[in-house]
Amino acid sequence: MEARIWPGLIAVLFGSLFLFVIIVPLIAANYRRFGRLSPWRIVTWSAFTVYAFALLTYTMLPLPEPGSYACVSPRLTPGASVADIAEFDTSSARALITNPAVLQLAFNVLLFMPLGFFTRLLWGRGVLATTLIGFGISLFIETSQLTGLWGIYDCAYRLFDVDDIIVNTSGALIGALLAMLLRLRPVAPRGELGPRTVTFGRRLLGMFGDLVTVGFVAVVAEVARNLFRVSVLGHDPAVVAESPSAVFGWAVALALQLALVIVTGRTIGDLIVNVRYAPGAIPAAFARPLRFLGGIGGYQLLSAPQLADAGFGWLPGLFAVVLIVWVIATPDRSGLAGRASGQLVVDAFRQERSPREQMTN
Repeated sequence: MEARIWPGLIAVLFGSLFLFVIIVPLIAANYRRFGRLSPWRIVTWSAFTVYAFALLTYTMLPLPEPGSYACVSPRLTPGASVADIAEFDTSSARALITNPAVLQLAFNVLLFMPLGFFTRLLWGRGVLATTLIGFGISLFIETSQLTGLWGIYDCAYRLFDVDDIIVNTSGALIGALLAMLLRLRPVAPRGELGPRTVTFGRRLLGMFGDLVTVGFVAVVAEVARNLFRVSVLGHDPAVVAESPSAVFGWAVALALQLALVIVTGRTIGDLIVNVRYAPGAIPAAFARPLRFLGGIGGYQLLSAPQLADAGFGWLPGLFAVVLIVWVIATPDRSGLAGRASGQLVVDAFRQERSPREQMTN
């Protein structure tokens, strides 16, 4: 039982972590393709991500330590897995249900059945295409096992079984047939294909996107800096580890957002949820820095490590609350950034800019 539980837990853990990485591009893609966020499509992609990791962990893990495994000869005779059933108790229906060989076959079918649903829901593929995809994925997995992960190991550490390819492909076929019988269709949001009113939820999601991305950029910048110090400058890793500094990462994230706003008029969060700021009376050369200070830029400046060390670590949280309340208070959802820059936040989905906007923004 433990051999089945642990791969599942690993799949959920790493699938969730990977989902966190891809969820921002997914949200951005939804807003650009459909003009709105499709929660059901996000849920479907989330489920597919966890399923993909489950498929990986159940078929590839655990990886053995070098020298701790025995080479496994491939089994190339079709039907050998069916013959394995007779090696266990088959005297009753209950015995068959609990027969390890039967359970193994059933598990392999169930493992590939979701593939039929996901290829239908996400890509709209039919029965034949799904069956071929299932065959290809199963063949890749079995070949990876046969070659010791393509040469990483000296020999096959897991059994290559031609029956697994047959059973896995059958599972994908069954899943495709069930998807067809249930008349499943690709998940796509519906509604008008023009600009929409920018909602509070959309603005809040964009603000959250800004917050997550600047944190991510800061961490990546700090890690890259430390790697450079160790690998290029030759600094002692222990000394580098004992002298962390958040200033560099903070400065890189601040500079990146500021440059993006100056050049495009939009923050990373704006790009994610596909909104833009229509120009007002203030020239863009002044409006864009003001728009930056009235949003994520002001938050980042108040998050400076020096302020936190001086006991003002509560300022960014307070400013975030002010930003959220201001978005709620402004009917057009422009918030403090819009009011400070004299600009109006608008939906950028399939919206052509006027000649005046093209000149002034």
